[in-house]
Amino acid sequence: DRLIQQIKSTNEPLSEETLKSVAKLKSLGPGVIQPVIQALADADKNATVALVDVLSTLVSNKTFPQFVEGLCDGGPRISAGIAWALTSSRSYTPGLLLDALNAKGVSKSALVDVIQAQRERFNLRELLKAAYAQEPNEKAALFRVIADVAAPDSLGELTSRLEGKDPIARMHIINILSKFNQPEVKRALQTQLRDNNKMIRSAALAALARMDGPVDVATICHLLRDPEIDVQNRAIDVLIRANDPDTIKHLIPVLKDENEYARRAAVEVLNEIGDARSVKFLLAAIKDDDWWVRSRAGDALGKIGGPKVIDAVLQLARDKDDDIRRGAIEILNQTKDERAVGLLIDSTKDNDWWVCERSVDALAEIGNRRALPRLVEMLATTPARSLGVVIRAVGKLGEPKNVEQLLPFLSRITTPSDRAGVVASIS
Repeated sequence: DRLIQQIKSTNEPLSEETLKSVAKLKSLGPGVIQPVIQALADADKNATVALVDVLSTLVSNKTFPQFVEGLCDGGPRISAGIAWALTSSRSYTPGLLLDALNAKGVSKSALVDVIQAQRERFNLRELLKAAYAQEPNEKAALFRVIADVAAPDSLGELTSRLEGKDPIARMHIINILSKFNQPEVKRALQTQLRDNNKMIRSAALAALARMDGPVDVATICHLLRDPEIDVQNRAIDVLIRANDPDTIKHLIPVLKDENEYARRAAVEVLNEIGDARSVKFLLAAIKDDDWWVRSRAGDALGKIGGPKVIDAVLQLARDKDDDIRRGAIEILNQTKDERAVGLLIDSTKDNDWWVCERSVDALAEIGNRRALPRLVEMLATTPARSLGVVIRAVGKLGEPKNVEQLLPFLSRITTPSDRAGVVASIS
């Protein structure tokens, strides 16, 4: 007690008297461990350094239980001092630290700090075994230690545990494996994409997103239909990062899916990796489907399509294939993009009546009056079956003075419902 009091009372930690007190305490052996540990509770910074020096010298396999007892009974200052002493010593078997994690009431956070500091003394398997037995917080902390010690020769041990029953442990392992951008790791991670647990699917995708090189785009495109939005978003990230040319063909069934979120996800990928060739491929692939399938896909491309998709569609609106032009014009009907006005005016002269009519509809939706002269010109040349479309567009874009130009053409519209619609648009 006298030696401890001298150390705690001095303002000169390196004075000759203090150093003698420290040396004397060390020479007294394990019997001083308990009082030195208790002295940490109210020791200042200088005294703590000296007391920890004493403790670190006295650590051994035999005395280790006394340090564990201190970690159970002491407060934060005592736990911090003991952790410092254990960190500074190599005179005990490291496995004792892992065993101590199971002691009732022990400061696990202090023990984990020591384990982290001495991580090079552990092998991967014993750390994994200890981690599986811990509660979530300590488990996460130990897996951070495992991440630091994991090396390429650890991959077999880690991948073999991906099929285990503990989903939290599997998620941590997946995260660790993402550091190793190797084909066998990617293959192992991709097996987790079909797991029933949404957290596992999401973690595997997050890991793949941090890696370079080819991935299984077919499987990942399927996850664009996943019921979990988080999984969908991570799948989008992986596909964009991979930028695989085969992605487009796997997007087709997703773009036709009944689920709006799935279609939206497919278009988000297309927005980043698509071009005119890929959009044409998509339009060609869906042209023989039912009208509602084509409409669903076109609606998604039109409403969600970004600059790349719209630029591609503007090119395809001049394609030689009637079906491709029809698909492109249908998308432009959804976008209401001012850039399309000039092209749509030209498309009103298309030989395909459907392209012509839908171009007029698109111009009316955009609402740019630059199209009005062409629409007025069409009044005199448009066949009777399409005249109602043109009159409605002029009625929507025109001014009161255009009414006199429209009235003479009403008699050419024979269907009562069309005539009613035209009158409504004029009024």
